[in-house]
Amino acid sequence: MIFPEHLQKHLGEIAETLKVNAAEMTIVKMRPGIDDRHKELELLQGSWDEKRPWVIIDEHDHPYTMTSVPVLSKIIAMFASSQDETFHLKLEKAILKHYPIDYYDVLTVVIDKIKGLAQSRPDSTIVKLDLDWLVTEIQQEYPNLFHQLDQLLTQEAI
Repeated sequence: MIFPEHLQKHLGEIAETLKVNAAEMTIVKMRPGIDDRHKELELLQGSWDEKRPWVIIDEHDHPYTMTSVPVLSKIIAMFASSQDETFHLKLEKAILKHYPIDYYDVLTVVIDKIKGLAQSRPDSTIVKLDLDWLVTEIQQEYPNLFHQLDQLLTQEAI
């Protein structure tokens, strides 16, 4: 089916993002229904039984996508995994920047501190935590976990 140019552009972007062929997408037109609680759907392209995400075009020609619960669950799991991996990479960088003697000892202390912070505020969620600050605090509290660069430099000079 041929769509107006502005919709063609949006549909092309959606197809590219979803890595599907635009001609194979299921596209549905949504129109006002008999009242505010009802809408009329017209299948413009594809199939009602299609397993891929649907593109729904509202009455103002704005495209939206709709997907199944299993696919949405996989997307959420991927985001959570990616967020977890990013956190661990940032944590590793913050720790290594302070020259730990044993990385895993410092990691254990940092994780314990984070758990303590979370437990001290059970009604709130820690959205952003300055890991560099936290590792600096731990370095001041437990200096024996880190190399002292000033001492290493003076020992080598002798």
